[in-house]
Amino acid sequence: MLSPIVVAIIVVLILIVLVVLLLLSRYRVPGAEEAFIVTGTGKGHQGKVYRGTGTFVLPVVQRATRVQLSSIKADLDTSTPANDGIELKVRGVAVVKVGDTPEAILKAGPRFGDDLNRVKALVTEQLSGELRSIVGTMTAKSILVDRQALVDQVAQSIKEILGNQGLLLDSFSINDVQDSDGQYFSDLAAKERSDQAAIAAQSRAEAHRVAEQSRIANEQAIIEQQRELDIEREAARQATDRAAAEADAVRPLVEAERRRIQVEKDNEVAEQAARLRDTELDAEVRRPAEAELYAAQQRAEARKAEIVAEAAARAEGIRITGEAEAQALEKRAAALGMLDSVGQLELVLGQLPSIVTAAAEPLKDANITLVGDGVDPLTRSAGAGLASSLELIRGTTGIDVAGLLSKLGADKTDKDAAPSGDLPARQ
Repeated sequence: MLSPIVVAIIVVLILIVLVVLLLLSRYRVPGAEEAFIVTGTGKGHQGKVYRGTGTFVLPVVQRATRVQLSSIKADLDTSTPANDGIELKVRGVAVVKVGDTPEAILKAGPRFGDDLNRVKALVTEQLSGELRSIVGTMTAKSILVDRQALVDQVAQSIKEILGNQGLLLDSFSINDVQDSDGQYFSDLAAKERSDQAAIAAQSRAEAHRVAEQSRIANEQAIIEQQRELDIEREAARQATDRAAAEADAVRPLVEAERRRIQVEKDNEVAEQAARLRDTELDAEVRRPAEAELYAAQQRAEARKAEIVAEAAARAEGIRITGEAEAQALEKRAAALGMLDSVGQLELVLGQLPSIVTAAAEPLKDANITLVGDGVDPLTRSAGAGLASSLELIRGTTGIDVAGLLSKLGADKTDKDAAPSGDLPARQ
């Protein structure tokens, strides 16, 4: 026998399972083409719409109403007189459904729920009434000629009526419209076909007339264009002939001008070449030659200055030496005074080579050049030094070396001319 605790646990478990099953049985999930309207506690005055998601519906205090959202087709077949009194039979079809918005579902739910037949009956009734009402405003001929106008008017009118009930008109079409005995529409159709045939024939005739006029106009336009083209061609030919004649007339002038321009260009090229060659010669020959000439002149001037300086220095040395020797000669004058002329001459001649050598020393390295009066200044300076030395000897000793030399030369000439036995006696 089970203990009271086990029994209590089992009872509790059973109660829990029953509660879970009860809750699961109250969970409502709408299908793909339906919705739930939950009314009661916590759902507001009109209720709350659930579509695509589920909800718990509490027992007793809440209620769930299923609303079908799938489309339904309502067939229409009604007879009604047109505005002109012709009885018409109209067959059509409409496709409607409950609107997808929560407002439309709340309007349609309380009226139809999930009963689509009620929706179909309402739509048939509403459409039939609107169809009869609108057909009564139109003539049979206008309906036959423009059936779409009837469809548009009925659809526009019924949309507002169905929308107030939460329904949505997907489509509406009229399949057939006939008069009650079938004769009126047949006669009307025959007359319409005849009228259309006449209109078509008239249209074809008009089209043919327009086409013929267009053809004639095109031909005339082509003729006119051809004439204008011929005129333009003739004008172009004449212009070409004139241009050719003018070209022939000016061709020699053009050729002469071309040759003149070519000669000028050749001259410019030659002048540029000459200037270029002159520049090259100036850079390669003239400037180096002028530089070399200037350098040679500078070297010559420097050498000349050196020679003149050396000559002046030597002349000064000779002068000083001459003065010294003159002083020595003054001291020796007394002794020379005791000698006869031959002895004096011998004494002076013994020193004469040294005097001449000293006087000619500046000429040893000089390049003697005849300028002006024919005697180089350096040579003239050396000769003047020698003459000065001889004059100094004559002044200090009284011995005229130049005179003695001249006298000795004359005596030698006389000896050479006299017979060998007539020798002059020594003084």
